[in-house]
Formats: sequence, C-alpha cells, structure tokens
Amino acid sequence: MRWLSTAAVAVLLLTAGCNAFVGADTADQGTVTPVPIPTAAESDTATTLDSPPGVTTERLENVALLSAAHRQALNGTTYTLNERYTELTIGNDSSSVRRTETVAVESPTRYRDEMVRLTTDSNGTVDRYEQSTYADGTNWYERRDDGTVERQRGEVRFSRDKYAYRTAFYLNRYAVVNQSSTTVVTSDGSQAYRIRGSGGEIPTTERLEELRIELLVEPAGLVRRFSVWYRTEDRIVEYSFWYEDIGETTAERPAWLNESTPMN
Repeated sequence: MRWLSTAAVAVLLLTAGCNAFVGADTADQGTVTPVPIPTAAESDTATTLDSPPGVTTERLENVALLSAAHRQALNGTTYTLNERYTELTIGNDSSSVRRTETVAVESPTRYRDEMVRLTTDSNGTVDRYEQSTYADGTNWYERRDDGTVERQRGEVRFSRDKYAYRTAFYLNRYAVVNQSSTTVVTSDGSQAYRIRGSGGEIPTTERLEELRIELLVEPAGLVRRFSVWYRTEDRIVEYSFWYEDIGETTAERPAWLNESTPMN
C-alpha cells in the first residue's frame, strides 16, 4: 500500500494515500509487533460455506487464483481501503518509517486518497510528510506537503481501479507461504475464511528469520483483511490492509480543494 527489495520499498513508501492521521507519539522506537486483525469468532457448528478460489478447507493453496478473485470482487463496487506500513531498523542506529493511508474509491476515476508518512532517524528526529489526491471523474488533483496543488485537466490519469490491483499485487508478493491453515469464522455477522500462515520467501537479499501472514477472506474471494509481518537480522517490517464501507463509499470533495486554492 516496500519490502526490502529497493523497488518494493519505494512502492509502499511513495504511493499516495486518504484520511490517515498519525500522532507525534509514533516517533517511539519500541519493538514492532504484528497488528492483530479484529477478532472474528470461530464457528462452533459444521458449515458448508463455499471455499474462496485458491483456498481449501485446510490451507491456502493458490495465491494467484485468490488475488485474481479478490480483484474481481472489487470490480464495479465502492469501498474504503486502509493501509498501514511499518519498517523498524533495529540495532545501535535504530530508525523507523511508518506510513498510513486511506483511500475512498467511488469508481476507477473518482476517488480520494490521503497519506501520512513519518520517518524517525536514530537521533529521534521525526520528519512528517503528507500527500493527498482527489479525482472527480474529470479532473485529477494532487496536494503536496507544502500546500501547493497540481491539477490535471481532461482525461483522468487512471482509467482502471489501480487500488484493487495494488492490494492484489501485495497478495501475490507476500501470501505465498510454506505452511497455512484455514478456519471458518464469523465476522460482522457473516461467515468467512480466516487463513494463517508462516514461512516462505519475500523479495529481500537479507536472511529471513521469521514471517507470518493472516487473511480474512469472503467466499467469493474478497480479502477483507490482510497482514504480513516479517523479521530479518536488521529489520522488522509489517504491512496490512483492510476494507470498510464496501458498496457504501463516496469520494467527497476535500476541504483543501476550493476556489482560493492556488493551482500550479
């Protein structure tokens, strides 16, 4: 939503985002731990719930099939996507990067994306960066950290739902694990598959010491929540995404976009 291959880390840290606010207290250098997915109660009765594509009653079998079904499940609907990324460098010169992002998607060409990124160096100095993007179906606007706004007229830059493709990319990248198990659970009144896994490979030249993933998947293949956490000798990295207001999201015009806003 950046994973120790330089290119992947850049994707995560530089992607623009929506409605994400990080307090100054995030500058602490405490140990990063996996963020738990909101509790989903395990089903205590037998179920005939259909398995999502690529998922069996025992394990996550084919990530490519699941990610394709996930992308298709988001096609033609509205949603709010939340992302969180944390990278903690451990050792004598500890530092961290923390990014939060929320995207309200009304259509592939109408969305609002806001991102906040905090970088803390080994001296405890915090650098805060914010970026906001808004597309109204005709024009595309980007507000930079210095308050300047760029407007692109005419055809909107993106003609497909780039955010559905983005989360599908992360599934393909980080959900391929050596071991996994599935459980039917009840979440928000509906049954879904909870998948937990460990082991595997990620795009990094460092030796991977530990990796864990967790997904909450609807029968049609929509991955409601996903979290990956891994540790190497020098770093701890966590990335997660989750969806809200599916079918009920509107991309409202942001307060910073008004007649007095300078256009560059």
